[in-house]
Amino acid sequence: MSRSIDLIFDGLSAPVRLNGCEELLQPIRTILPHWPFATMPSADAEEPIAIISPASRGRYSSVCLSSGGKTRVYDAIDAVCDMIVELSWEMLRSGQWLMCLHAAAIEMAGRLVIVPNVRRAGKSTLTACLARRGYPIFSDDFVPVRLGDDGILMGHANGICPRLRLPLPKDFSAGFRDWVGADPGPANSRYKYLTGPVLPPNGTARPLGAIVILDRRPNAPTALQPMDEGAAMKALLHQNFARSVHSATILNVLKVLLSVIKPMRLSYANAEEAADFLAAAFTDWQGPPPVASDTERLAFREIDEDTLTAAQPVFYEDRVYERASGITEMSMNGHHYLTDRSGLGIHSLNSGALAIWRLLEEPMRLTDLSAVLSAAFPDVPHEQIAEDCADVLRRFVENRLVTSLEE
Repeated sequence: MSRSIDLIFDGLSAPVRLNGCEELLQPIRTILPHWPFATMPSADAEEPIAIISPASRGRYSSVCLSSGGKTRVYDAIDAVCDMIVELSWEMLRSGQWLMCLHAAAIEMAGRLVIVPNVRRAGKSTLTACLARRGYPIFSDDFVPVRLGDDGILMGHANGICPRLRLPLPKDFSAGFRDWVGADPGPANSRYKYLTGPVLPPNGTARPLGAIVILDRRPNAPTALQPMDEGAAMKALLHQNFARSVHSATILNVLKVLLSVIKPMRLSYANAEEAADFLAAAFTDWQGPPPVASDTERLAFREIDEDTLTAAQPVFYEDRVYERASGITEMSMNGHHYLTDRSGLGIHSLNSGALAIWRLLEEPMRLTDLSAVLSAAFPDVPHEQIAEDCADVLRRFVENRLVTSLEE
């Protein structure tokens, strides 16, 4: 008779539930060798973050809390992958972390080199190349970050084996291919987990040392250069795993992070050459780890659930609007952001939207905004300015960045 068991992972309060598929315990233990968990009979009163059940031969249905109850069907490896994503969400729900970056973290000379995920930039393969060279892998996918009592930003290991996308790129050496082929880690047609790399136990902490944004281009010479902080902020905002954290907290934490850890851009064409380049670049660190001085920005704010359930605001062209309360602003190297009161939205403003936002320091109607900007830009047709102002003000209203004085 099949039974239902709960997996209680260290550091998490809610379980993963396996309904009649205890055979998944073996790949779970193999893929998460250093994230301890206990097993116990399922308790109906305990809401699980994920439920995995048999679907058909070799296939499993997965229902995760973050998917809103949507059922997805996978093979064993993809079902475990889906579970791992949910584990990262549950870490954030606990409220003990500043953020959980969608990034790899490799320990080099006692500090962590953070490699944020950029689509098709080669994060996982570069991580595997560094793992082959013996560097400890704290993560190849999500990195929990906490501020220490001494003001040092610390990244924590998750104890999960790194994962490679298959098939391997054609430009990898025979030695790398043989190394991957000899690894006994579980795999399917899309992914292979590597069990050979050095994996620190879950929770092991090291100071953050560098943030390296990948820029993979054909025939690009390998080069590591300082990166504009504003551009790095834009990249990191799209890779942060903290959707259960108020957006103002996310924005402020990232600003503190980039003020402490200067971002760099790695241009490269071949991952193995890039790994050698990073190994040479981070053989030691100058001075002690930097300390975050602007820690008052890091106060935790809860998402405003009442705002989320309120009716969608309607834009009226003839009303007077002013800035809403509870808005957080942040500028960095020419990039300007606002967070809404609900805590779910981060809004990037271009120069036109920023000009309108500045004018809204005082309550104004759409016609007033258009008139002021038309006077400032006489070479632009008034009709175009009026249309652009209406579009921006409508977005401000719909995103609850401004409110009507007549409501």
